[in-house]
Parts: sequence; structure tokens; C-alpha cells
Amino acid sequence: MSTIETNRALAREYLERIAQGDADGVAAMFAEGGAILVQSRTMLPPETRGRDAIRAMIAMLPQLFPETGLRIIIDETTAEEDRVSVIAHSDAVHVSGKPYRNRYHFLLRFRDGQIAESHEYLDSLLLTDVFFDGARPEG
Repeated sequence: MSTIETNRALAREYLERIAQGDADGVAAMFAEGGAILVQSRTMLPPETRGRDAIRAMIAMLPQLFPETGLRIIIDETTAEEDRVSVIAHSDAVHVSGKPYRNRYHFLLRFRDGQIAESHEYLDSLLLTDVFFDGARPEG
């Protein structure tokens, strides 16, 4: 399997592990110093860097989505060089009972078979309404 196809398979595995709430597995997929970067302005931190911080963030998902987990369905992928682009959507129920059907673009950068960066673009208004009951960041 080529490096590009390996990276594409790792991108799929990453999203599957998020859906399962596998905090240890997700954290292990990241390079030392790797980061999840949320590119949309929300109450979420814009950057979560390091395996321990990533593990802690993913570990919260089963409490936020106890019924369904955060199911992320891949619609399409594109891969070249050290990058994999994933267009996806979620189908989940938040702990509040609200449906969470977001749209995503993940841009994953790989280094030596691990994720160096996961850039996440999403519908920030939906996330704000469901996760934070409409509360918005200051400024």
C-alpha cells in the first residue's frame, strides 16, 4: 500500500475511533506535539495540542453523546502527498436530547505514519446551539 493510501486508511481509522470515543486510540494516532485545530470560531478551544490534551478532549465525547456516540460518516476523501481531506457529516444525539447533524471538512497532515495536525472545519452555529445552548465567545 502506498503512503498516500496508508494515510487515507489512517484518516478513516481516526474518525472511527472518534465515533467510538476511543480516547487512548485517538491520542496514539498523533505524532508527539500533534494538534487538533478547530478552524471555526466557537466556545471550543481553537487548538488542542499534545497526546494528553487530545486524549482528555476525546474522553469527553461519550458523556456528550451517551446514546449514539459522535457518529461521523465519511462522504468523500482526497489524498495527496502528506495530506488527506475528508468531507463528512455526523448523525448523533447530544446529551441534551438535541440532534447533532453537523457537516465537516477535516484536513489531516501526516508525518511518519502519524497525524501531525487535524484541521477541523464545521458548522460553528450548529455546534454553538447544541453544545453551548447558543453561548458565543466574547469579542
